[in-house]
Amino acid sequence: MIKKMRMIAVMICMAGFFAGVQASDKLVITLKGRVQIEGSDENVPFVTITLQNDSAKVITKQVSDESGRFNLKLDKVGKYKLLLSAVGYSFTEKDIVVEEGQSAKDIGIIEMKEGVELKEVTVSAQKPLIKSDPDKLVYSIESDPDAKTNSLLEMIRKVPLLSVDAEDNVTLNGQSNYKVLVNGKSSSLMSNNFKEVIKSMPANSIRDIEVITNPSSKYEAEGVGGIINIITARNTNNGYTGSIGANADARGGYGANAYISANINKFSFSTNVYMNNYRQPETESFSNRENFDRDALHFVDRNSRGKYRGSGNSLNFEAGYEIDTFNLISASAWGYFGNSKSDNFSFNETRSIGDDPVQRYRNTYDSKNEYGYLSGNIDYQRSFPKKDKTFTTSYKLDYNPDNSSYNNIIDGEINYASYRQKSNNKSSGQTHTFQLDYFDPLTEKHQIEAGVKAIYRRNFSESDILRLDSTSAEWHEDTDRLNDLDYDQYIVGAYGGYLFKHKKLSIKAGARGEYTWNDGVFKSKVNTTFNNTFFNIIPYINFTYSIKPTQSIKASYTQRLYRPGIWALNPYVNDVNPMDISYGNPDLDAEIAHSFNATYSNFSQKFNVNMSLNAAFTNDAIEYYSFVDNNGVQHSTYDNIGNNQRYGANIYASYRPSGKMNVYLSSNINYSIIEANNELERSNEGFNAGGSLGARFVFWKGGSISANAGGSSPWIMLQGKRSGYYYTQFGVSQKFLKDKMDISCYISDPFWNKIYYKTDIDDPMYTMHSESYRLGQTVRLSIIWRFGKMNTQVKKARRGINNDDQRDSGGGEGAQGGGGQ
Repeated sequence: MIKKMRMIAVMICMAGFFAGVQASDKLVITLKGRVQIEGSDENVPFVTITLQNDSAKVITKQVSDESGRFNLKLDKVGKYKLLLSAVGYSFTEKDIVVEEGQSAKDIGIIEMKEGVELKEVTVSAQKPLIKSDPDKLVYSIESDPDAKTNSLLEMIRKVPLLSVDAEDNVTLNGQSNYKVLVNGKSSSLMSNNFKEVIKSMPANSIRDIEVITNPSSKYEAEGVGGIINIITARNTNNGYTGSIGANADARGGYGANAYISANINKFSFSTNVYMNNYRQPETESFSNRENFDRDALHFVDRNSRGKYRGSGNSLNFEAGYEIDTFNLISASAWGYFGNSKSDNFSFNETRSIGDDPVQRYRNTYDSKNEYGYLSGNIDYQRSFPKKDKTFTTSYKLDYNPDNSSYNNIIDGEINYASYRQKSNNKSSGQTHTFQLDYFDPLTEKHQIEAGVKAIYRRNFSESDILRLDSTSAEWHEDTDRLNDLDYDQYIVGAYGGYLFKHKKLSIKAGARGEYTWNDGVFKSKVNTTFNNTFFNIIPYINFTYSIKPTQSIKASYTQRLYRPGIWALNPYVNDVNPMDISYGNPDLDAEIAHSFNATYSNFSQKFNVNMSLNAAFTNDAIEYYSFVDNNGVQHSTYDNIGNNQRYGANIYASYRPSGKMNVYLSSNINYSIIEANNELERSNEGFNAGGSLGARFVFWKGGSISANAGGSSPWIMLQGKRSGYYYTQFGVSQKFLKDKMDISCYISDPFWNKIYYKTDIDDPMYTMHSESYRLGQTVRLSIIWRFGKMNTQVKKARRGINNDDQRDSGGGEGAQGGGGQ
């Protein structure tokens, strides 16, 4: 038997050897060419190239690179047909004849006509899910079928380098201090309330998510982790198109959205509106704290329960008018208004070291938060006969109100006074931005860019705290607890960049200079005026080597500057829980980090992989920390106390052999070292690893099934760690009405009714352990209907304002002022 097995193995090896010899003797003919837009020298990127023989049999299929180039291999001479398809372009065919003796054939330029008539015809060309540019990675939300029914939060779980934790906070490269842009423009709403907005925003209103880990000099020097740029869906074709949709879940949440876009000759516009209501049934949590240096107030316990609900409404409008070939005016406006309400109850008890009750009270409270964002900008772009040479001037206005309030009733039981209290905080920010940008591709090898920007920010916060007089039944303001803020910031910056290309190597370098001065008044019983100025030079360099058209290696270095936003500066004291209060710090300074990144990318129509190594070093980092005062009250606030090091690795891979199957994997691992440089003398370090995986299959006509899962190990904090998370989601979708309507049903976490999370603080002065849970087993149903007709493409301003110069709080934490975590 063993001899037979050996003989079989030898025969297999010999067969493989002779097959390899025969393969090496096969004729290899190379076909190459480039795809361009008809009537111009502009390339068409990522074109699907299919080669058929004269019997209409598919010989090979490939996707062109970013410059429209392709390279096909043949083993026979004869007559062939090239089939070219790309989203937004007409289907193109070209006959090819390969004659005897030809080892290579240069087809030259193949032109594709912009636009495609959409009557009863469905465009089925696959757009790659992932694209890698020299300084960013782009995930195509519109190319992912799950985007038709999911929220933006659920889709972000799939994006390489991004992670979503148990509390729906988003991290980039394992870091929470990044900047969020919308269509390349700053969004204070996204910075302050990121997780709330993306939970209510339908993913089908988004076209792409760009992850910029090492932003170039044209961006503001903000965001240590990088930049998340959310590109909204828009129509670039003459004609009109639109969609309407609705969704509902088993908890009573519901939403609706509508989109319409039209182009009429030189004028174009698009409008996107959506509304969403969400509900969270009652959940429970508890925390236990032990104060080592206090015998009387040694143990502090709290048991809570609460429920919340909220809504979000948004309107997005864009318009453009092409005056002539070289002059373009475009404008856009975006508004979002949301609110959240909660009803809560907690039982609080403080005990001595001998476990005897010292204090006890019950707290019944409700809170309300109303926030919004209104932004408008206008851009003028001047083009020139030289392709891609542009000069752009822009103005942008932002306004973001953020108001919060709470009412609570304290019923004292043991050594604690009963009282009723209510508080209101009104805060807002207003930003005016002026910007000039110039871009000139001098030659195919050399490009330059330069620009200047001026920003004026006006922030304020006003609050009042009232106590009920039980005798007169009247409310009286507590003037001893006044803590208001007026804060003005002025920024002037200039940047310059240079790009050099030589064969497969490109080098992009630049620098940005920023001068900042701040003026503010902290209003309390005694007003405090503060002002400061600083000047920074921020360098940037990026090396990219293209191994193949779809394969590259990148390495980059830059510095990142982080200015605290109003949510971290706001001194408003949130004491809805009198034993656990939080507030901001108006004395915060900016922080500077050094960021390094190395990336390998290989993207094709079927297989995508992106692997990266990164590191960041920050001194005087803004950290959120806690301490306990002499009365046993825990205080939480911000300060420049961190000396941080972070090392990380990420890998993303996906396989999509056809439109009927897609499998992806995303994972990351980080090692963090956090040290406090003040009197706290605290430090912590450790690993964090996480990831997600998913698949989608089309098993029948118009129908699909998808599955997604993910999780993370515990997260390291300065004073402890926060537990990891896990989730699962399964869905089924069906198309109707000639693929114009989709009906989908999703279930999240069907295996767990409750998913628990823990936080542990380990401090030399005290320890605290807290637990909470979220509910699983959620079912959501959605429906969307599309309509429209599209033709030719129109132009839009290529450059505009990118205000990314304020530090994000990491997914909206602390949005209600005073660091209200």
